Amino acid sequence: MKEIETEGGRIIVDETVDAVGLFCPMPVVKLKLEMEKLEPGNIVELLADDAGVLEDLPAWCRETGNILLSLKKNEEGVFTAYVKKGQ
Repeated sequence: MKEIETEGGRIIVDETVDAVGLFCPMPVVKLKLEMEKLEPGNIVELLADDAGVLEDLPAWCRETGNILLSLKKNEEGVFTAYVKKGQ
């Protein structure tokens, strides 16, 4: 676990999914597999460099009831997302 400061405040990250180098739909697939192991309310950090996550991740969260807390791209071109597992 690690504590992260986001625009919404401080959050505790329970797991990290590194999907850098993977292409759509694999970042979301890897995230889904990790989320299945967690309890509602847990937060996963997703790292990906495929721009497809900009559309795929919000859509997947809406469809599954998970909550996208943050999605940003850093200077190196890596997207970092924080997703909270829904009920």
